[in-house]
Amino acid sequence: MRATDLFDNYIFNQLSLEEKRDFENRLKTDPAFAAAFEKHQTLIDTINQHEQRQHLKQILNTIHQQEFGKEGKILSIKKESFIQKHGKMFAVAASVTIIAVMSTITVLSAGGYLLKQQGNAITDLKRDVTELKYSQDALIKGITNANNQRFKKQYAPANIEGTGFALNNKGYFITSYHMVKNSDSVFVTNNELDRASAKLVASEPSLDIAIYKIENYDAIKNISFPFCFKEKYSDIGDKIFTLGYPRRDIVYGEGSLSSMTGFNNDTTMYQISIPVNPGNSGGPLMDEQGNVIGVIRGKQSSAEATGFAIKSNFIKQTIENLKNDTLQKELLLSTKKSNLKGLKRSEQIKKIQPFVFNVMVYKK
Repeated sequence: MRATDLFDNYIFNQLSLEEKRDFENRLKTDPAFAAAFEKHQTLIDTINQHEQRQHLKQILNTIHQQEFGKEGKILSIKKESFIQKHGKMFAVAASVTIIAVMSTITVLSAGGYLLKQQGNAITDLKRDVTELKYSQDALIKGITNANNQRFKKQYAPANIEGTGFALNNKGYFITSYHMVKNSDSVFVTNNELDRASAKLVASEPSLDIAIYKIENYDAIKNISFPFCFKEKYSDIGDKIFTLGYPRRDIVYGEGSLSSMTGFNNDTTMYQISIPVNPGNSGGPLMDEQGNVIGVIRGKQSSAEATGFAIKSNFIKQTIENLKNDTLQKELLLSTKKSNLKGLKRSEQIKKIQPFVFNVMVYKK
């Protein structure tokens, strides 16, 4: 293990009792090791006291580009010799610039403190959209498919895009609250439904869910609604799949349920072994029979193919606890039993797809 990793594990109490005892014994018997640890701890304490950590990250990126260029390669260096050589600089670090330079080298060459802190966070999966990218996609789509009426119209690009899925064929759908929070307007579209505006009818921020109603849902109201919420918990190892909009066209992903709890042991979430990306927020998580078992929430930034989903029974409870009885009845799923059981996956997707939407969020 690298020295900086060992230092971090000790500082953040991530060592076993035996490892902690060995570490402390080495501090007593190895002066060079103790001096290196002291300087590393000084650096960590200084960074923790800095009130504008996000600004510091931006400084690190700027300094890295200035020092190494965008294509610059970072060569690995031996931590002990580096710290011994520059120990005094660590001990008296008072300038943000000096801290930034030292931190850049530590982060990029050793996976140090800042990288570890960022890696232990949950990443929301809303997809930020730039106007240039949106315009290029629309132009290319319009050229290659002149008969597609949806792309003949030019709309202002959304600030954020993601996924939502229907609760029934009455126009109600669910999506992620973090994506639509403070929105000015929300629109949805898919292969069946032309771009349509939607209005918020209910939300539960603690579960990160929001429920909307599409204002013009004529295109889907006569299509048989195929799925339902699974009321019982799924089991670890169950095969699962997702449908969502990490890009302009719908994307399918499959994997398995890897834990009964989510980020930081959150019991309202499942952990899943499916690659989920920005744009998957709000999409359905389904089992092999086509039952909805959750709503995609985010992923762990330090681990590939590790995502999290809000469990379906908590969503069902939220609907049942609504004070508006009329709305509560309106939100009930059209079917209490999935119509997808026993079908090939491709056939399941064909029936589900009209009820999974690309959600476009506009903010002032």
